[in-house]
Formats: sequence, structure tokens, C-alpha cells
Amino acid sequence: MKPEKEVTAHSSRITHNMHATICDLITDLVQNSIEANAKEITLNVEETKTNLKVVIADNGKGMSAETLEKAKDPFWSDGLKHKHRKVGLGLPFLFQTSEMTGGNAQIESEESVGTTVAFNLDQTNVDLPMFGNFTTAMITLLTYGFDGNLKIERSVDSKSYTVSKQELQEALGDLNDLESLTLLKQFIETNEEEING
Repeated sequence: MKPEKEVTAHSSRITHNMHATICDLITDLVQNSIEANAKEITLNVEETKTNLKVVIADNGKGMSAETLEKAKDPFWSDGLKHKHRKVGLGLPFLFQTSEMTGGNAQIESEESVGTTVAFNLDQTNVDLPMFGNFTTAMITLLTYGFDGNLKIERSVDSKSYTVSKQELQEALGDLNDLESLTLLKQFIETNEEEING
């Protein structure tokens, strides 16, 4: 078993191990959109051999400039979204990861309009966390209990596919039904194999 990386007292390193993979980070950020009461969320994940680009856009409640600045602090939480959580690690971890790996991240938000989070990460950087299991992450998000639509646009080099929660529900019915879950998993796995093959 590998020893865990030492956690230092420096606040810049405090969130280093909070997300094991990039997919964990993506899941956390999309859940932020869901919890902001978004009805439309778009997740775009583009991979090349050298770059990983992710854009998450929603039409949720958005944030003021002041709240947006606070949201970048790992020790701040509005106390509303997670009543028992005193810290919010999604955005701080994103900014730390991009800084550590020579990437960049931006967030734009407007109250009552929505939020867009975008980041580029250098796939060749040795400090970049593992990408993780995209199929598992997407099933988690597509079956998450919210009324809105999640559209996922995924590409690796020149190959791509798009999937929409709304379209899947029309085709499969309740996505949490065992048979639907099995078909959903097969569908995403097949698409992942085709674009990664």
C-alpha cells in the first residue's frame, strides 16, 4: 500500500488529497450547479494528449462578485448548501490543481443568471491527478436526483459523443431503475471505448 502524501501546514497544500481524481473534481463541480437550482447544465470535457479542457455551464442562481471571491476559499461555506459542512473544497481544489500543474482556471458567475467554470490542465505534467473513471462519474451525475437537464459533451482527440439526461429519460424511463442503469452503463462504456480506442 502506498503511503499517503504528507499533509503540510501550508494552506496551499491543504486540499491536495481531497479529490482523488479529476473525475471526482468534475462530479463535485457539477453537483454545485445542481445545488444552485440549475435547470440546464452543460458539461464539456475535451482531451488531447497534451491538454484536458473542461467547461461546466449552468443557469442556476449564480453568485455575486463578493460571494464568488469567498467561494475560492477552502475555509468558507455559505452554510446553506451543506448545512453540516464548514468548508467548500471544489473551487479551491480546482484553482490549486491548475496552479500546481501549470494549467489555468476561470469562473464567471452572475446572480440569477448562472455560473460557468472552465479549466485547462496540462496532461503531460507529472503532478496532474489521475483522470479517473468517467463512466462511473457520469452515471453518478445522470442519476442524481434533480429535475433539470444535464448535457454531456465528451471528446478525445477527434472522436466525440454527446449524451443528454433528458433524452436518456425519454428512451429509458427512470434512470435509477436497475434495467435502465445497466443500459446506461453499457451506453457510456461503449462510447468511452470508441473514443479512447
